[in-house]
Amino acid sequence: MHKLIATGMRIAFVLMVFGVIGADLLLAQETETLKNAFKKGTFSGAIGSYYEYTDKDADDSDFGWATGYFTFKYETLSWHDLQLGVRFFNHNPLYSHDDGATDPFDVDVESRYTLPELYLNYSFAERSHLTVGRWEHLAMTHIDDNQSEGGYVQFKEIEGFELTAGAMRRFAEIDYDDGEDFGRNNGSQDLDSESTYGPGSGAQLYFLEGKYKGIDRLTLNPYIMYHNDYASVYGIDTRVEGKIEDPDLTFGGEASYYRVNAEIAGSGDANNYMVAPFVKVQPVYVSVGYARFDDGDALTKPAWLRDYFLPVDQVATYGTPDSDVVFGKLKLTFGDFWTHFILADTKYATTAGRGDGSQEYELQFGYKLFKRLDPNLRLFDVQFDNIDNRDYQKIETHVCFKF
Repeated sequence: MHKLIATGMRIAFVLMVFGVIGADLLLAQETETLKNAFKKGTFSGAIGSYYEYTDKDADDSDFGWATGYFTFKYETLSWHDLQLGVRFFNHNPLYSHDDGATDPFDVDVESRYTLPELYLNYSFAERSHLTVGRWEHLAMTHIDDNQSEGGYVQFKEIEGFELTAGAMRRFAEIDYDDGEDFGRNNGSQDLDSESTYGPGSGAQLYFLEGKYKGIDRLTLNPYIMYHNDYASVYGIDTRVEGKIEDPDLTFGGEASYYRVNAEIAGSGDANNYMVAPFVKVQPVYVSVGYARFDDGDALTKPAWLRDYFLPVDQVATYGTPDSDVVFGKLKLTFGDFWTHFILADTKYATTAGRGDGSQEYELQFGYKLFKRLDPNLRLFDVQFDNIDNRDYQKIETHVCFKF
């Protein structure tokens, strides 16, 4: 069934690509108009610094590093509904300290110079478009990391409804604290990498996502993802909220469910879910939740969904089979200042590599000092039950000026 769906998604995507491009690209274009599109394009970027320090309690080791970074983006004006965009990213090491075994800057930042965005965008309706190349998706899809290489079509002409369909062949995380480049490390970020996805895995990930906000205070986000000979995922995120005017109180909940149909050898299918009610009374936001990951040999977290599902992501074993997570978040907001505290308690099936459980604590502070300047501080404490050489504390600081 999932292969039939994947074939249909491929055909639909190809038809959309040829349909939206064919309408205009055969028309003659004026040379002077094209020059203006490049000459009057828009520039944006950011200059910042990131620092992190990790202290491992169990083996008494510590390491830290810092980078100064610069990112610059240029996008042309629309020319017959076409736009070209490109972004450059540069990391510069400012500090690196370790225990003599490795250089932490080189471990986390794989590439100091890269082009995380290089795309052609075609607007075929008032709010809908087609994009091909390297693009930054962020929260637009469930794909892990920030940048993908491929293409997608986004349809947004119906009020309260969005539909996104596309395909990507590799992805990368290129931001202030990570220089994971496209296809680096012998192509391990390509979708047909046997070391990551197993022998015979397909070269493309196909995805179809919908967002529906037509009913007041209800948001639905169903999605389908398919990677041939590796895994397919079917899931939905739901958010519902209500409001009381006096006192000014918002309440509701979030719930997510996704099923993984595994095709990789030695892995079984998985059903995973999460529920998290919340309440907000300015300046306080409180949320508590519970998540369950399937047991046995289940493939609970495909590689392109690695950071999805929970507000915590520091524990390397997050999302492993037969695990239960109880988590909570408290956030305070005072004007341009905010702080939050997050905790997560995870219980595992006892194994030599995970112990009985782990606890993660995060304390973060953010302040919009000026309109374009945002300093940020994050503190972590991660602890493991009944296992040595795993506990650690971590500090992250980030200062960014956007222009």
